[in-house]
Amino acid sequence: MSENCLASQTDKPIVALLVDGENISSAFAGKMMVAAGKLGELQVRRVYGNAAMIKGWDTAPGIRLVHSGAGKNSADIVLALDAFQLSYESKIDVFALASSDGDFMHLAARLRERGFRVVGIGEKKAPECFRKSCNSWVTLAAAKAVAAAPKLYNDVTLSFDDEVLRIVRDHPQGITKSDINKNIRECGAGKISDQPQKTWASYFKARPNQYLVTGSGQEALYKLNKR
Repeated sequence: MSENCLASQTDKPIVALLVDGENISSAFAGKMMVAAGKLGELQVRRVYGNAAMIKGWDTAPGIRLVHSGAGKNSADIVLALDAFQLSYESKIDVFALASSDGDFMHLAARLRERGFRVVGIGEKKAPECFRKSCNSWVTLAAAKAVAAAPKLYNDVTLSFDDEVLRIVRDHPQGITKSDINKNIRECGAGKISDQPQKTWASYFKARPNQYLVTGSGQEALYKLNKR
């Protein structure tokens, strides 16, 4: 059954657009809808993520927000589960997977094994492994003003490491990993899972001369090492 509970009235391929809202800015919503609409009849339109963190997606017209909760990689997991459920229960012909996260290469490959056409939609930073796992790829050109774009300081776009440094420096009394993660996502600098260390614990452990930690577990506070 399609997203709007109506059977297809055309002979066009039936398309499902599934968006990783924690990886793709809502500023690209219109471009993704247009790109997916060119593939056939766009019946399923969903965006996944923690509703409290993905600004703009709750008001994006024509797409349903699926709240995935605050767990690590929960948006990726719920998106993948929905994709497989749709692949068995709905008359979907084409899956449009919108993300720049290379982890979706596995989902794309499995859907293709089951005979579906998979079109990836993402930014230039998307890894080649994900692109090649899809039948075709649509690159989202950066808009002039993207809501989740990295902040600019003195006309310089800050890298992931520079953004973390700025966030911790702005909290001299210390800041928790969860609050760092929230801030880094809001500024659009990327995800910790895309970094070499993969987790915040490993990230800070690799930088003992730069950061200090007090406490342990979820309540641990991170601050600059001023030695």
